[in-house]
Amino acid sequence: MSDYIFRKEILNDINKGKSYNEIINSSDNKSKQGFIYETICILCIIFKQLIPDYQSISDTKLTTNIFEFIPIKSIRELMEKKLHDGDNLSDISIKSRNIWSSWSIKYGDSKRRTDLVECKDCMESYSRNNNTDYNLGLIVQNTDKQLTKHRNSGRPEAVVIKKAFVSRQVFDENNIKEAFLKMKKILINQNLTELEDIYDFIDKEYLNTPGRIHLKVKFNQKLALIQFRNNLKQLQHCLSHKPRSGKTITLLLMAQELLKNGYKRVLIMTSIPDTLKPFMEEINKYYEFKDIQYKSQEDFDNIDENFNGLLLCSVQFLKTNYDKKKDIIKLFDSHIFDECHFHSSNGNTLKKIINVDEQERLQIFASGTSGKTEWFYDIPKRCVYKWDIEDEIRMKKFTN
Repeated sequence: MSDYIFRKEILNDINKGKSYNEIINSSDNKSKQGFIYETICILCIIFKQLIPDYQSISDTKLTTNIFEFIPIKSIRELMEKKLHDGDNLSDISIKSRNIWSSWSIKYGDSKRRTDLVECKDCMESYSRNNNTDYNLGLIVQNTDKQLTKHRNSGRPEAVVIKKAFVSRQVFDENNIKEAFLKMKKILINQNLTELEDIYDFIDKEYLNTPGRIHLKVKFNQKLALIQFRNNLKQLQHCLSHKPRSGKTITLLLMAQELLKNGYKRVLIMTSIPDTLKPFMEEINKYYEFKDIQYKSQEDFDNIDENFNGLLLCSVQFLKTNYDKKKDIIKLFDSHIFDECHFHSSNGNTLKKIINVDEQERLQIFASGTSGKTEWFYDIPKRCVYKWDIEDEIRMKKFTN
């Protein structure tokens, strides 16, 4: 029976030559089959076997207030997710001919609702805000059984399905099986064995991104890392670097240093949730970070003592329903607070996260304006790693 937990495991099995039927029938649980089917469909789309001229792929959540579609930069963003990831009305969003479409993927031969009515509502709002059109896409198992006359033409469900048909973006399992065979042949012909190499091939060939590249560490980043290594036995550190000086990279280098030195789980928090995505993008971008395992706050409940790596989440997320999250917070042996001048330098954070129990943990605070944090936590001067505009000016004079 199926033991698929992550989407990437299906990609790996396709590369090993497993057939469509072997994969889809690896579980007799209809719900799990649906998630397996969804992953296969998404891969067929990415390999341009269904929409050959697409421009971008996005996993942007439609219910975000005044959302903008953010194209994925790496297939990792989709494949590193759990199989049953389902926190979005649109299973995938595709830009083709300069128009975005949201898609619903459903498996099962019974008559059932899609998510296209809800997608339509979000997409109409998006279209008004951006003065553009939108399309809808639909993949089902059997169009004859699932999309039959039981829906009157005036019903909302019938209207959205008609729009998907007009857009020529309706497919069924026969289409997927055909696309699967072509996709598998392409993948196997690459003779790739490592998942990272498969990711790089897909990124370069289909997502028009360079795949992983090598990291060029800037002087200020290297200096901060050396200072951090020298003070690694200290429990509190502050990265006080000016804005746009590469703090995200520096913090990831520090987190990597912790993992190399016996720390098991690093909790990276920010008071500005929008800054979480750059962490994921940088981890997926550079060869130097390819061995770092990470999870987002959506996977919070699945963290246990067997996980070694980084968890990325907002401070607000941790403090909401705190009593239910407290035991998992205790599993982390080190903390990184990005943008620590917002909501992280206070008694609430000290009590609920840093002093969650009696165990001592290492903390790294990061901010372009770190004065309040340095004072509140009384961080030793030797553990405050500064880089400001004057340092940058001097460095430019030195290099010129």
